[in-house]
Amino acid sequence: MTRPARISLPAVLRPAHGILTTPRLCATPTRTLRNPAIRPHVARHYHISPNITKQRLRLTGNETKLTSPYTPPPIRQATEDETALRKEVEDLKGLVAKLQKEREQLVATNGGVPNTIEPSLREREYISREAPLFSDVKLLPKEIKLFPAPESEDIKPLTLSRLWLRDSCSCPKCLDPDSGQKTFSTTDLVNIPTTSRENIRVLSDGSVEVIWENDSLSNGESHRTVLSADQLNLLYHNINPRIQLQPPIPRTLWDNASYTDLVRSGACHIDYNDWRNNDEAFWTAFHQFTKTGLIFLTNVPQEEHSVINIANRIGPLQYTFYGWTWDVKSKPRAENVAYTNVFLGLHQDLMYHDPIPRLQLLHCLANSCEGGESLFSDGVHAALQLLNSDAEAYDILTKTDVHFGYDKGGHHYYATRKTIEADPNTGAPFITHWAPPFQTSFPCRGKDDRLRRWREAAEKFQKLLEKEENMYEVKMKPGECVIFDNSRVLHGRREFETSMGSRWLKGTYVTPQVYRAKETELVRRLNKGKPWPADSTEERNRIWQLERDMVKERKR
Repeated sequence: MTRPARISLPAVLRPAHGILTTPRLCATPTRTLRNPAIRPHVARHYHISPNITKQRLRLTGNETKLTSPYTPPPIRQATEDETALRKEVEDLKGLVAKLQKEREQLVATNGGVPNTIEPSLREREYISREAPLFSDVKLLPKEIKLFPAPESEDIKPLTLSRLWLRDSCSCPKCLDPDSGQKTFSTTDLVNIPTTSRENIRVLSDGSVEVIWENDSLSNGESHRTVLSADQLNLLYHNINPRIQLQPPIPRTLWDNASYTDLVRSGACHIDYNDWRNNDEAFWTAFHQFTKTGLIFLTNVPQEEHSVINIANRIGPLQYTFYGWTWDVKSKPRAENVAYTNVFLGLHQDLMYHDPIPRLQLLHCLANSCEGGESLFSDGVHAALQLLNSDAEAYDILTKTDVHFGYDKGGHHYYATRKTIEADPNTGAPFITHWAPPFQTSFPCRGKDDRLRRWREAAEKFQKLLEKEENMYEVKMKPGECVIFDNSRVLHGRREFETSMGSRWLKGTYVTPQVYRAKETELVRRLNKGKPWPADSTEERNRIWQLERDMVKERKR
């Protein structure tokens, strides 16, 4: 059957948004668009409002004409041609679904890396912010000013320095494709690069193109710089496109009951071989870990270097004066209270160290003693409980410096930390510092009652941390390894008997920077390779309020 060269389809017969979208401006020049919800990229190209609900738009060549108010066509039966087209679309959808399924099977079989981990609805809303649309340009003596398209409401003009634009060019001549490093020095740009209004264009995909004249870095020849729509989005929100520090992934705050439910569902466990060799399983587990800050690996080989293999899946290990790895065993004259058999209260490691380790790993090699159960508590959850119940105590813990130190064996370390680190914009807790064994004396300041006020507030915080319903307790078995976020999750252990049996954990640390690098990779996978949008104060407030409400509801 021969299909007509041109045809106007009712909206119900057009392909839905998604994989089978029509190519950008693929219609013939005289095609009439009857769909009142004009596609955003069409609106961007022709600079028209996307909310044309009572008009018919006819595109003729490069001109835009608006006709009389739109009147819906009468309902009619689909023609034979339209039915055939609809069937063709459905067939293509089926083919795409089949290819996607085959790809997923291939990834599972060969250990390939999936493009994305499908985020939850709330996270999808969080990462799907559209870039502002720009349609006009003005050349200034030292800057280039971009003006928003008419349909981009509440968008202010964006002014970019010409020197910055040339210095930030990411073409293969300026940014090495292999190393990602610049091929020139900013000092090589002696003068402000020159261009003309005719050499600056806003392209149909939302990017901006600038042609530099007599470019000094190109031996006097012209040079082309392009800023993509994603880069413009980041610039508009004052974020460096080359250095994107992602906002925090929404956390799952937990107590004993809620974390026990997660464990029963299998959400906080992963097999050692899957962690190391199955990319899809690893990224799913790591995503869960970024939410809870606590995860367990099972079937770990009973070898001392296994903890190194587990940590290296995230990144390089952190070296401290304890070494690359260390052993948690009971021994005489121990240089650390952890190396005894006495009860070890909830705490966080190396509060006197800089940087404080972000992740701690403990691989159980033996645990046949009586006792020795491991204890874990979500410090951020307890901090929010304190904020809800006693805002004054919370305020004291966020403003008072606590002193930590270590001075043994020639190792002299000292640092001051706030018990609760709060976001300066929202006031939400995001880090805790709690380590009573390594706390040093407060400064002696006569009648200063700072220590008294801190002690009273800290006592309330400690009671929340150690409440039975807030602590998760487990006796680790040989072949298990726990990973926890040392900036948030506190750990401890019950006293154990050393007359019979043995208890041996092999530990290591991962730095904050290494962890953030892996978290950034996760974020980009969640966002399907696109830059993560700006982390606005409003968004942080929204997430914090959700967390605070969750804790309040749990209390009721």
